[in-house]
Amino acid sequence: MASSKIFICLLIAIHVCSVLSLHSTESDPSCLTPTNKAGNCVAIERCRNILAIVRSKKPPKQSVQNYIKGANCTLPGVARSVCCQPKEVVRRRNLLPENCGNIVHQKMAEGNQTEPFQYPWMVVLQYSKNGAQRDSCGGSLINNRYVLTAAHCMQARDGWMLSKVRLGEQDKSKEIDCIVYSNGEKSCADPPVDVAIESTVVHSQYNPSKLLHDIALIRMVHYVEFSYSIQPICLPVRQDVRNLSLQKYIVTGWGMTEKLVPSDVLLQAIMDSVAIPECQRTITKRANRARPINLSEKYQMCAEGKDHVAACEGDSGSPLGFNVRNVEARFVQFGIVSVGANNCGERSIPEVYTRVSSYMDWIIENMHP
Repeated sequence: MASSKIFICLLIAIHVCSVLSLHSTESDPSCLTPTNKAGNCVAIERCRNILAIVRSKKPPKQSVQNYIKGANCTLPGVARSVCCQPKEVVRRRNLLPENCGNIVHQKMAEGNQTEPFQYPWMVVLQYSKNGAQRDSCGGSLINNRYVLTAAHCMQARDGWMLSKVRLGEQDKSKEIDCIVYSNGEKSCADPPVDVAIESTVVHSQYNPSKLLHDIALIRMVHYVEFSYSIQPICLPVRQDVRNLSLQKYIVTGWGMTEKLVPSDVLLQAIMDSVAIPECQRTITKRANRARPINLSEKYQMCAEGKDHVAACEGDSGSPLGFNVRNVEARFVQFGIVSVGANNCGERSIPEVYTRVSSYMDWIIENMHP
């Protein structure tokens, strides 16, 4: 992450209990069934009667086939969805934790370097090749088994394969991260934890050429225990949180600095929101693109740092978020670093992020106990 002197003021309280439930989700989108009755648009796996017919070994009658065909509806990121009678809808099991987005270390920061405990959901993606290992992308811990990141981080490059994730990291140059107080006392984190990967899920419509649907889930091989330095981030599950339009965000990562070397210390930067039309025009102009870039208002968002602050190579997959008053100042992730600046601080160019709120159904549907 390219850096210049910036001032970031983070006054965040510790929240152990929440009065408002973060996960009072909105109902499934409404629709009309083929018989013009009120229904809900859901993944076909959640519609008991239609799923039973589709899975039956006995071919359904033509009238039933026509009914199923007429029940088709569209949900973002879902392979097949149908308009289902409410009584036939299987309730979704939300595996996202309610106690999330808590920052244990209350801090007022000046500059872009972080301190231990400040962003306990940050994840390092580790890649291996012929016995060697290196870090590349970032990600965010969303529960005790799953990491959220970018789809393009799943692609093997030059033989490097994604192998593990590291949790509880802050300064890669140190075995143990500590805060040293003025009186000489220390507050130290537990050593980072490396966890092997069981499986990954890449969005089925991910299109690298169009930069669309750049989102993926990593399932770790076992559950991890939460601690002061390992905590889940909040996602915009509630509709009122999804609808928020923030002017500023915070992006964090271990990516390249303006000196074109990866940062050992987790970096943070304040980013200003940029409207999609303006983002398209600016990227096309400043990046000297021969063809204009086409972005999606629904699936993408843009942000830009001041004084050449930018997410750079190595920041991909990292979270963009901010503290949300609606959910008691918890830190909520709104974006995933998708297309960062390739100039790493040479000039200011808006960056493109995957809009997490548009993929909440996809995330919940693809998480398993």
